[in-house]
Amino acid sequence: MSRWADAIVGGWQTTFNMFAKSGTGFTPFWTCDDCGSVEPGNIGITSLDAVGDFNAEPSFRPVVLSNNFNQKTGDQIWNPAAFGLPSVGPDVFTQAGVAKRNMLWGPGTWGVNLGLHKDFRFTDRVNAQLGADVDNIFNHPLLSPNSDAGGGGGSFAWLGSFNVRVDQTTGRLLPLDPADVTPNTDFGRLISSFTQEGIDNRRTVRLRLRITF
Repeated sequence: MSRWADAIVGGWQTTFNMFAKSGTGFTPFWTCDDCGSVEPGNIGITSLDAVGDFNAEPSFRPVVLSNNFNQKTGDQIWNPAAFGLPSVGPDVFTQAGVAKRNMLWGPGTWGVNLGLHKDFRFTDRVNAQLGADVDNIFNHPLLSPNSDAGGGGGSFAWLGSFNVRVDQTTGRLLPLDPADVTPNTDFGRLISSFTQEGIDNRRTVRLRLRITF
């Protein structure tokens, strides 16, 4: 091509990186709002952790009521009705039918970054580089939650919270009452995009002009 055509369309270079990964496992859990040792009749421990990352204690794994916990409804990929309240009594570690660690499978995701640049040499000592870097070029939502949102301190696998009641006469812990439960309506919902693997959670464009002399 001619010198002028080459100056305009020739010599462009690209940079590229991407990732694609399957989903990861998540552990469903409840949190207790008043299960501390100061409450008579409670389990008397605040370090009980259902997930294992010690971000929200005390937390409890639910009882699995049915096998349709992977039922998807709209942007909610798990069925909260498949899980019941846990025991907070002496059988907390031996109760049958308790959810297993990482029994829920999260969404997979992928993302692409692309850069385009060209060097313009004016003299032997003066060079200019013009280009653009596009992060998440397809503006693809990265729905796989990070450790903050998907762990014990986040809302993705959190079923909700509950309070406990104690018999004022005997001091014994009473069975959990549904009236004392606050469900998490965002359980299993794909409503956020998370920056990961060097890919931004949304499309961003950075223009580049670098002059070297």
